[in-house]
Amino acid sequence: MDLLCDNIVEEILLCLPLKYLHRFRATARRYDALGISPEFTARYWRSHGPHLSGVFLQTDKPCRPWRDRPCFLTGSVSRPSATESVFASDIAFLSHLTEKPTYSWTSQGMIFIVHSSAGLLLCAKGQERRVHYYVCNPVTWQCVTLPELPWPGYNSGLLSVSQNGDGTIKSFQVVLVNHPQYWKKHSACLELDLKIFSSETGQWRAMQLQSPLLGVGVDACSPPFLGQSGTAYWIGYRDKDRAMAYNSVCHSVRVLPVPTRVADNALNRCLGEHQGGGMPYAHFDFSVFEVYDLQTDGENGMWWKLVHRIDVMELAQQNLEATEYATGRGSVEGRINNNSLFEVIGFHPIDDIVYFGVGRAVAVYSIIHGTIQFMCNRQCFCMDVFPYVHPAHPVLIPDIKEVQPSTI
Repeated sequence: MDLLCDNIVEEILLCLPLKYLHRFRATARRYDALGISPEFTARYWRSHGPHLSGVFLQTDKPCRPWRDRPCFLTGSVSRPSATESVFASDIAFLSHLTEKPTYSWTSQGMIFIVHSSAGLLLCAKGQERRVHYYVCNPVTWQCVTLPELPWPGYNSGLLSVSQNGDGTIKSFQVVLVNHPQYWKKHSACLELDLKIFSSETGQWRAMQLQSPLLGVGVDACSPPFLGQSGTAYWIGYRDKDRAMAYNSVCHSVRVLPVPTRVADNALNRCLGEHQGGGMPYAHFDFSVFEVYDLQTDGENGMWWKLVHRIDVMELAQQNLEATEYATGRGSVEGRINNNSLFEVIGFHPIDDIVYFGVGRAVAVYSIIHGTIQFMCNRQCFCMDVFPYVHPAHPVLIPDIKEVQPSTI
């Protein structure tokens, strides 16, 4: 390498994932100077741009061996190779992992992804009654440990950031929302119990958010769909054509209508968010699969536009291997009648791609091409798909200000 000219060395460095680029820079001053030059940095992030978006897939605890950590999936048919992607394919770099037996049935020491936003991940140790939270960048492997939460509970987590004028992150905020079964009702009000952490204060604080009763019967057992905007969406269980949305940035609660289904018990559905704005919705309505985009113009100010519709039997014929995998050599018609041939579990944050649960596997469906391809051979649920987009520039997690005693 020492005999090569700078231009050739730069071409080699462009092929390295970021974690290896950092290591290589540390070997010599020459390589460090090349790696941090503005010209090379701009080229590096542009060249890896196509692989900076996708979803993190996380398996459920009973099906998850200790070494089977969350992995990153793009929208392509196959995962990018190590030289094509800047991503670590897991979050094993976290220094707080606790060794467990390979097939441990307890989740206390495992690291779980909780939310994704602005190129960062909010992670937590354990699956229930969590007290240890971390904000990390899976591209650079930077990790910031939050002060221990003094009051464990059953919460959904939302991460949001505020930015400086140049696009760098000024501060971040983590909001934990208690699960619907613990929401309190007082006459005409609904009370949500929040735990809020800010990197600017360095402490946790408690907050009770009161909202008018919105008349949306939320299924207490179903996890919310989490958007990168810092919004959690709970689709109604009794009121099946409405969803409740809580935004953690402005602490607002609103009701969002969702497309009407033909069958009342067609609960195979999913909400998502597109990077830069826009909200997709999809459902299997027994014999058909439909995809909608939320529109905010017109007289009513909000309506859903049907952008894709395909017969489920036609969908089943797009990939016979996937269909056979889903049915276990059983009846396709029976699965369709039960609305369970495929399960819609998430959206790609940029491309027109929908992720399906196919038996105990995961598949990607391209709306544009009408094709289904297997992506990953592991069990997955709605709560386990985390859309992720890393900006085409370095993202640095700001330091937490001096840790203060929590006010909980």
